[in-house]
Amino acid sequence: MSIQNSEHDQLDRMIAGCVMQDAALTSTQLGEKVGLSSSAANERLRRLKQNGYVKKITALVSAEFMDMALCAFIFVTLDKAEHHKGFLKAVGGNKSILECHHVTGEHSYLLKVRCSNTKALESLISDFLKGQSNVAKTLTQIVLSSHKDESLIVD
Repeated sequence: MSIQNSEHDQLDRMIAGCVMQDAALTSTQLGEKVGLSSSAANERLRRLKQNGYVKKITALVSAEFMDMALCAFIFVTLDKAEHHKGFLKAVGGNKSILECHHVTGEHSYLLKVRCSNTKALESLISDFLKGQSNVAKTLTQIVLSSHKDESLIVD
């Protein structure tokens, strides 16, 4: 979703950028950063939330702290197109699946997952994913290390 109309201006983008960097900013701090009064900055942020441009104000917590240090990417191939809705509903309810992307090529979806260890990953793949009646195959790649792992812009 691109914000290219006059309803949203550079100040809105600055406000969004500020809260992406620090969700704990007070209205006063936010206003100071973008050159507005605290009430004006707060009102703009409220509208950005209301219109769905700011999806959620949250904290980025260490995966290790949350006992989800193992990161993997799983390609999933579904057997039939009519099964996508059921698959997406199941995936949406699983807390270990952080991202789900419909992709081009041989596979149907690419999942980014986080688990506590390989046993939990095995269960996610064998029990949860392959337990879905519509999953034809999976291909898993475990992340050894991450040189950049940020989630500042959400879609």
